[in-house]
Amino acid sequence: MAQTESPVFFAIDASGRRRELKAEAIEVQWPDGRVLSLNLLLRAWGDVELMAEAPDGTPVIQMQSASCNLLNLRLATIHDTVEDEADEAPPAPATLDMPIENCVPKDEDDKTARPKKSQIRTWARSALGQDAVVGVRLVGEEEGRTLNREYRDKDYATNVLTFVYDETDGVLNGDLVICLPVVMQEAKDQGKPVADHFAHLVVHGMLHLQGLDHEDDEEAALMEALEVDILARLGIPNPYEDN
Repeated sequence: MAQTESPVFFAIDASGRRRELKAEAIEVQWPDGRVLSLNLLLRAWGDVELMAEAPDGTPVIQMQSASCNLLNLRLATIHDTVEDEADEAPPAPATLDMPIENCVPKDEDDKTARPKKSQIRTWARSALGQDAVVGVRLVGEEEGRTLNREYRDKDYATNVLTFVYDETDGVLNGDLVICLPVVMQEAKDQGKPVADHFAHLVVHGMLHLQGLDHEDDEEAALMEALEVDILARLGIPNPYEDN
């Protein structure tokens, strides 16, 4: 479009024919009272205003530019104009089948500090985005070290290992292996309640099972942000902040 002193608007009919309009703004009106208006100011740094109003005059959407190539969208009020949608039931929450097995040797187990199975399932559901069957196996240091060496070529016991087997008909199948003595020692070293640290590792492992990773800085930042948000909803402080 050639340089002009003001924006140029075109009306386009159903066959694609264009007709220039002598206007500084466009307003579309519907028979039911809805109005949509568009106003493009002259200066490159001016506001681009897109305003929609419901029949009662309530603003629905207002969009203004923060700079010449950045738009901010502000939603003031959302009106549902499709009656059928209001009657639709919300989607069913994802289901979780989670058998939990305690294989920690007696000399490494601490029943008073070890979270209950119901807690583990609650933490896992908080990070669940799809139907899943996930087994949890609590192990001691020897088994944790053996599994970490066999599957990751790292000769030490780590806090949590994840194993994804398949995804059949949208149902995720996998396992979480959590080394209880390692988790308890880490919680002590970091000055955290065992339950908080355990919850973090369950959430971390569940996100791994669902495809998230932290191989680079961008992936790590996304995964950490999700963990912090999920844990906050559980009432657990940010695990990445220094105590």
